[in-house]
Amino acid sequence: MLIELEKARTRKNVVRIFREDLDGPDNWTDGFVIDANEEMVLLQLVDDGVHLNGYQILFLEDISDFVHPAPFNDFQKRVLELRDEEIEDPDVDLDDLAVLLVDISEEFGLVTLHREEVEPDSCEIGRVVRADAVSFELEEIGSDARWFDETFEYDLYDITRIEFGSSYEEALVLANDDMGEDAYELAEKYEEESV
Repeated sequence: MLIELEKARTRKNVVRIFREDLDGPDNWTDGFVIDANEEMVLLQLVDDGVHLNGYQILFLEDISDFVHPAPFNDFQKRVLELRDEEIEDPDVDLDDLAVLLVDISEEFGLVTLHREEVEPDSCEIGRVVRADAVSFELEEIGSDARWFDETFEYDLYDITRIEFGSSYEEALVLANDDMGEDAYELAEKYEEESV
């Protein structure tokens, strides 16, 4: 599989990746291969509107199938060219998962982490403030763009998918930056309201 991913990278073709056990048979990811090693592949995603929209890291062991080139490769590449959207390497190193998470958090502000085998219907978004060989600590941001007032610890190897640099994560950062003093949730406020 690694050889085929490398072919797709050098040819700058869109690939379609399936993870049937995690996503079901009718779901897939389309994107350009930016980098790959024996464990992971880094994609720049092509969304349904044919825009480049962030990055995704998948684990090779979870990939059930992939198509190279993707079914609408020529169309997608042409539209992106007409829109002057170019593939960009985010320059992250796939060699160490813990270091990778911290680097993404520092460079992009937010990272979205999926733990689909543990929590199939949810994900955590935030910045990784600490990571080691077995766990990581995440300062999370809610869908209201406010930081939670505490951090949470998770098992490193529960992660099944990593996303960053998308328009949604950018929107959360933009909204949070605009909030000033209200950028954090206040636990005391909720305690007062419940009394």
